[in-house]
Amino acid sequence: MAEKKLLMDEYVQEAPAQALKNIENSYELTKPMVDMYIEGNYASVCIVASGSSGNGTEAAIDFMRRYMGASVELMPPFTFTHYNYDLVKDDFVVVVSQSGISTNSIDALKKLKELGKPAIGITANLENDFKDYADVEIDYGVVEEKEPYVTKGVTLLALFFMLFALETGKRTGYLSEEKYDAKKQQLKEAFTAYEKVLAAVPDFIQAHIKELSSLQKTFLCAAGGAYGAVCEGALKASELMKILAVPLETEEYIHGYNLQLVPEHTVFFLDTDAGTSKRVRDIYRATRKVTDRAYMLTCFDGLTQDGNVLTIETNAEQSVSSIYCLPFFQMIVYTITVYLDCLEQHPLLKEFNSVVSSKSDKYAKDYIRRLNCEFEQ
Repeated sequence: MAEKKLLMDEYVQEAPAQALKNIENSYELTKPMVDMYIEGNYASVCIVASGSSGNGTEAAIDFMRRYMGASVELMPPFTFTHYNYDLVKDDFVVVVSQSGISTNSIDALKKLKELGKPAIGITANLENDFKDYADVEIDYGVVEEKEPYVTKGVTLLALFFMLFALETGKRTGYLSEEKYDAKKQQLKEAFTAYEKVLAAVPDFIQAHIKELSSLQKTFLCAAGGAYGAVCEGALKASELMKILAVPLETEEYIHGYNLQLVPEHTVFFLDTDAGTSKRVRDIYRATRKVTDRAYMLTCFDGLTQDGNVLTIETNAEQSVSSIYCLPFFQMIVYTITVYLDCLEQHPLLKEFNSVVSSKSDKYAKDYIRRLNCEFEQ
């Protein structure tokens, strides 16, 4: 048996270099999807995705809505297939699964064919079950990610949808050439901030290792373009650290969820929008009245003396902020999972998996092998 080893950190480190290549190659990367959208004369987009694919999509939606000139909706595959497929009959519908083996996404592709609509599958792995069900498969530019607890793929999926929005907006005339160039520069700035977070987060983790290695009930709060990052942070903490982690829109957090707060709770905040920063900071300060385990990643000055706050200087607009907030959570979860050696799942989950699976039978063995992280050093 090969030694178990998580590869998350390697792929988190790889993401910026691949991202810059994708930004430079955005026209070619997104052209198949942009062509289908424009040729179909659509005015709205429905992205069908769940899990990390859904979170990567969520990370891009604010940006897409601003610069594509279209309505954009994220819908879980189960909801689409069984309930709301008729509500988006005129939309440009695409189905996302990084692995390409998620049964709910495959069912959504089948539903699209049943409805007589193009079954468009977006994936990072063209040699998967998607190819048997999709009319068109689109590779969104990950190149490789062998780690099933995906990180690089989430970030690059968000980037892909942002680039799709820019290329569509440019070709339809919604964006001027000048604005298109400016927004592409914003994406590059987001990855500059990403590198800053990567450089700063190890010291932040070590400064709070006792608290971060004893997380239990945890809220992660953000809004706007940063919301996708807390959704993915909560998912990764649940998957790897085996804790209860709940993502919330920042203001929603103080409309009831906060009433359960005790000093043992942990709450993370993302402060990436100048227009809402005062409100976010007030909520953070209020939370600190109850628990010392409140933390914040901010882009603005004023709290540099607070050891629970990590400040990153950036000119990136809030609509791209999930890009540079993602590694904050990814590296915390990776570091603590390795530190605690808590990757092992409860033995009864084998019984759970014998009853129901979220992955296709065809690739189940390979996926489970990877999920157990049986990689050579």
